[in-house]
Amino acid sequence: MSNTSFTMKVWGARGSIPTPGPSTVKYGGNTSCLEVRCGDELIVFDAGTGIRELGNHLKTKMPLKAHIFFSHLHWDHIQGFPFFVPFYAPGNEFTLYAERKTGCTLEGLLSDQMKYPYFPVPIPKSPSELIFNDIESDKEIIVGEAKIKSYRANHPDGCLAYRTEYMGKVIVYATDTEHIEEIDKNLCKAAKDADIFIYDCNYTEEEYQARRGWGHSTWIEGVRIAKEAGVKKLILWHHDPLHNDDFIDDLERQVQEVFPNSQAAYEGLEIKLI
Repeated sequence: MSNTSFTMKVWGARGSIPTPGPSTVKYGGNTSCLEVRCGDELIVFDAGTGIRELGNHLKTKMPLKAHIFFSHLHWDHIQGFPFFVPFYAPGNEFTLYAERKTGCTLEGLLSDQMKYPYFPVPIPKSPSELIFNDIESDKEIIVGEAKIKSYRANHPDGCLAYRTEYMGKVIVYATDTEHIEEIDKNLCKAAKDADIFIYDCNYTEEEYQARRGWGHSTWIEGVRIAKEAGVKKLILWHHDPLHNDDFIDDLERQVQEVFPNSQAAYEGLEIKLI
């Protein structure tokens, strides 16, 4: 019998910088990394420091193939890439996707962070097969029976949100995006009737007033989009490094008062849709 399960697992949900320590144990301190399984297909969104733990988990499951989608290439979304163990094992194959930046390819940008004096092992010495794809917004990619479509997010230097459709269910990953004065119609389109809507809730409303233009949003805007788009479940993502477990507990309670089927992402959170 074929595997048709559709699941997601959080390996890192923190934003900006890793925040290990006793005050962040519950929600975790690793930066963005989301694992999605569409049947036998392994799809990963972002390679923040959380991808290191995912790699350790996958060590016993090699050889493997995976598709890795980058929302963008800011440090907190690529920092774990050099520490992803399967990357150094022969027989593995990784297809990588990210938005092309002016004058820079995905391969070039990932290679740059692994050059001397930043890292001792350059990408060309990796024994696994790496396939690099430079993509744009409104791009549809087929992975097995899953369909992943990219959408424009509002973030300095550009960012992509991703909608994954599989077997009639939908997961939307929308990190690092800032709301403007009006509701973001583009993200409403991306999140339309989504079963899971993962949204950047980095700031409180008070914090946002002091950080306009930094490319992040609030849970209030996440709820607004979720209601407009008919989302079934809202996941708070990209926790600010200043927000400890108690702070996020309080945020989660506030969100659930106005959108009951919501929760703050934490490392190890698993949701099975099928």
